[in-house]
Amino acid sequence: MEWLAELFETNRIIVLSIYGQVFFVLGLAVALQSRQRSELPLARALVWLAGFGLVHGFMEWGYLFVPIQAGFLPQAVIELLLVLQLVMKPISFALLFQFGVELLISTRQPGSELPRIAGQPWLRLVPAAVGGLWIVGTIALSTTVAAGFSPDPSPWLPTAEIGPAIAEVGSPLAIGDVLSRFLLALPASVVVVIGLRRTSRSLGPVASPGVTTALAAAAAAFGVYAVLGGMIPMEAPFPPASVLNAEAVFGTLGVPIEVLRSATGLAIALAVIRSLELFERETDRALADARRRELLARERERIGRDLHDGIIQSIYAAGLHLEQASAEIGQEPDASRQRLGTVMAELNRITSEIRSTIFDLRSGEMEVRDAEAIVLAVADELQTHTLVKLDIESEGRYRPRLRPEQAEQLHHLVTEAFSNILRHAHATRVAVRMACARRSFTLEIRDDGAGFDATSAGGRGRRGRAQGLANMRRRAELLDAAFEIESAPGHGTRLSLTMPVATARRPT
Repeated sequence: MEWLAELFETNRIIVLSIYGQVFFVLGLAVALQSRQRSELPLARALVWLAGFGLVHGFMEWGYLFVPIQAGFLPQAVIELLLVLQLVMKPISFALLFQFGVELLISTRQPGSELPRIAGQPWLRLVPAAVGGLWIVGTIALSTTVAAGFSPDPSPWLPTAEIGPAIAEVGSPLAIGDVLSRFLLALPASVVVVIGLRRTSRSLGPVASPGVTTALAAAAAAFGVYAVLGGMIPMEAPFPPASVLNAEAVFGTLGVPIEVLRSATGLAIALAVIRSLELFERETDRALADARRRELLARERERIGRDLHDGIIQSIYAAGLHLEQASAEIGQEPDASRQRLGTVMAELNRITSEIRSTIFDLRSGEMEVRDAEAIVLAVADELQTHTLVKLDIESEGRYRPRLRPEQAEQLHHLVTEAFSNILRHAHATRVAVRMACARRSFTLEIRDDGAGFDATSAGGRGRRGRAQGLANMRRRAELLDAAFEIESAPGHGTRLSLTMPVATARRPT
């Protein structure tokens, strides 16, 4: 163990530099994360964790830079820097404590543990109150129990000039370290562990397995830090600091406590930075929801326009025919009967139009994530309401498995395609071909209907069809799919879609 201890002592400047850098990087990474528009409870609490990392990093760098400056600055200035470093220590731990408290408050749920305590506004004042207790305790113990105690200068980078300044500031350096760790760092780390575990359970759909694992790892790392950073202080003239302290750990293991805390801090930083991915996932979900709302608004506009221009106008015209027939029924019975027959035919046509519109609307919330099952469900719907003959084939060694947003967009696209066949093509036969290779799904829908001029911007002559084709193209873009339409008047229409998907091998 002697060679190991000598190795660390020789490279103490590197150890202290890395020690401060780990926590500073943690604070900087959290501070630079954009989360202003986030609605997650964790977003509001992370500012305190960023403060802890930055302040604690500067404080730990004091063990390195204050002794270096002792050779250039007056001793009074060095003593002031030591006092500033001493004060920064409880401030950093209080910020960590506040982070844990904010997590508890923001994740409180009815019926959960600490339901009343975690909801009280005064809970936010606890870190500040404990900080005040630290001031009183440091002054009281330094002037009574530890009066005249000279702290061990070993935590600082050893230089000849730093010793007199440490001896002059005296016991508050050691007493302040002991109390800040027992009163603040230890309970703060425990509260953060509880808060992170509750946060992981409250994230809901934005939490991927990677984020959940990262939060669990961060909670475990803070649990280790509760021991290394909260229960192992500098040596002091009273228990337990007189028995369990940094010097005793170094003498037993041959490894400075700073190395162990640096490793723990690195684990905390990596886990926390990895968990920040959930804000990107939240943004992605918000953008996807915005796209869905835009498509829904456009579809509502299209449906309203179709109803107004088609069905409502037809019903109004049928009403006019009935009024005319009512006026003529006694004078011209034959003309009235003929007019009533016209009205009946028109009402039958309106009924068919309403049925096709209902078919267009019956998308619902997609539970099935199998692309083939989605196509078959929509095809069955078409066959239920029409006399169109369907020919469906599926091939490939894999089955496509879709994400929920993919399933929803594919369902809308296929519904739009069959709705166009029902309303515009007047087809008697529809052929559906599905093929799934590894990581891709291909769908082809071909009908023998009237067709249209596909070269004239998707059929501008029929506004409903043009709007439907535009909707399908937008959905294909959301699916990252290759989308093609081939058609000519009198020769039917062929639609093809090839999209990237996750796949699973079919059972033999």
